Amino acid sequence: MATKSNTAFKTKLDICSGVNQVENEVPERGALIYCDENVLVGTGSEFKTLGGSASVNSQGFIDYNDTTGRINITANTWTAIPNNGQGAFSNDTYRPQGVTEFMDVSTGAIDVSELALGDSILIRNDFKVNPNTNNALLEFRYTLGGGGNEYVLETIKGRLDNGSGQDYRFNLGTDLIYMGDTNTKDNPILLQVRLSTNGTLLNAGSVIQLIKRNV
Repeated sequence: MATKSNTAFKTKLDICSGVNQVENEVPERGALIYCDENVLVGTGSEFKTLGGSASVNSQGFIDYNDTTGRINITANTWTAIPNNGQGAFSNDTYRPQGVTEFMDVSTGAIDVSELALGDSILIRNDFKVNPNTNNALLEFRYTLGGGGNEYVLETIKGRLDNGSGQDYRFNLGTDLIYMGDTNTKDNPILLQVRLSTNGTLLNAGSVIQLIKRNV
């Protein structure tokens, strides 16, 4: 059965040299072409991205390894976790397409401003806390939003009750944060700890994985 078409692109997977070649075309509904690492499908009025290697590459991660060294923690005070991204184990080889950075390495704050509403991130942090007193209580939180719309996601890490003056490592948990509004997406996300006694913190880093709403 013959297929009618008002463009040069039929209902088989043709290859175009660039999106500009087809941006003004009126394709048959269901026509498929491969263009700029994307599969485009005709809607009857335009081409829409269906997916392809670029869509696969939109999923990925960046690992930020910190070399700041130990920082002091003052008892009962929220302290920001630094991350300069200068460590040898930093890895941006599998950075998601369209993402420049996930972190402001001058502050250690997570930067999700390049994401779209509906996207999410998974975060795995790796740090050690060394308390001056046994049985100290350790808390962790993310501070999100800006201005008068700040909010926190907070958890109790637990009592450090195996002795003072030694490192307690936290590196197996993962946290999910979704871009539900521009207040979350367009403001830095701070990583902070609070200890019930004086102590120190040594950050190894954070890996941040993107989960796209649309791929």
